[in-house]
Amino acid sequence: MRAALAILWICAFVAVPFWIAADHVGWDVAIYHHAIRSLQLHHDPYWDAIAIQDAFHRTLAFHPNATTPFSYVYSPITLPLLRLIGALPVSLTASLYWILYVFCALSLVWVGLQLTQPREHQPFLFIAPAVLFFPGLLQHDAILSGNVAVILYGFVLAAAVLGWRSGKWSWCYLAILLASCFKPPLLSLLAIPLFSARRQLLPTAITAAAGGALLAMQPLVCPSLFHNFLHAIELQFTYNRDFGCSPAGLVSNLLVAHGIPYSPAGTLVYVAYALPLFGLLLYLSREFLAARFTLQQWIPVLLVGVILLNPRIMQYDVLPLTLPMALIGWRSLSRVTSRPVAILIFCAVLAPANLFAVQTLDHWKTAEGTLLVVVFAAGCWDLLHWSPSFRADKIAAQLKRQQIADLKELK
Repeated sequence: MRAALAILWICAFVAVPFWIAADHVGWDVAIYHHAIRSLQLHHDPYWDAIAIQDAFHRTLAFHPNATTPFSYVYSPITLPLLRLIGALPVSLTASLYWILYVFCALSLVWVGLQLTQPREHQPFLFIAPAVLFFPGLLQHDAILSGNVAVILYGFVLAAAVLGWRSGKWSWCYLAILLASCFKPPLLSLLAIPLFSARRQLLPTAITAAAGGALLAMQPLVCPSLFHNFLHAIELQFTYNRDFGCSPAGLVSNLLVAHGIPYSPAGTLVYVAYALPLFGLLLYLSREFLAARFTLQQWIPVLLVGVILLNPRIMQYDVLPLTLPMALIGWRSLSRVTSRPVAILIFCAVLAPANLFAVQTLDHWKTAEGTLLVVVFAAGCWDLLHWSPSFRADKIAAQLKRQQIADLKELK
């Protein structure tokens, strides 16, 4: 068993260089590099990227199959870091970045394995090498992009493991605050400590307020940069239609495909499901804190729910969910059938889903968004069956139905 496991991990590591050689690598890193070059020339990196995008789309008829350029869409508060990186030798910063990137990518696999129960640990060691190749259980090359989200999630979730084990959440709050400087929607990750431990409302509120303040002060400190930053985000949706695979994102993609403006419909759809989702997580959190189910049972469902709170879920956002999603699917199936049948059903669902997903990027988003919702629903249903209050309500409902049936017979 150990020999087979070692061979599998070795094959996964050996496959990576061949994958890199056969595919385009670091397209998001190239965007960061272009922003650094603009700063070195004392330019506005947002304006430079916007000018390139406008020029590209004005002449789109002459190169319809060319790759669409992307803008640097992280807020101006990140630009001092880019200036610091630009002052260092390129080879040094590139090496350090990729070393940190690989370390954080592997740490996401490690975090997923911490959520397994003792009897699940060994089987999931065999699944773990596939995580980087199948983000969100669907094949995609997102890991090759070099997107900084992998580093941000690596720090946040590693700090969350520290919080779950020791009850010390300060590092997790700091990691989430720093992550929000790059991606403000990542403030939704504050739901992890809030729904994982008691007495976290005040530090969560303080961190959320600090993240909001960091964003709000930027138009006051650098109004021109912030205006162009917002324009760059607008072009991300207008030109690239990069709405992600969240339910709101899928609706926005559908609207734009039919020539309908994505706003405000996309926002209304997000609010319509985010509020009930938050309420459901709050209820399940109270059940968890009342010891209705274990940490290993709760956290995979919580992580999927927290990511669903993000209005724009990209391929790298579901990378940390691969093992949690597999755990939820495995546990849900194991409750209703035997292990061999559960394996067959699991493969029977994922095989066609992957075949559908690899056809185009739009198919991937549709498949991933559907899979996220289905897996989260299955996880919630599984947890509710552990809840005594849910079982009591279910029994009461059954008794009520029986009473109604008895009354009908008497009549």
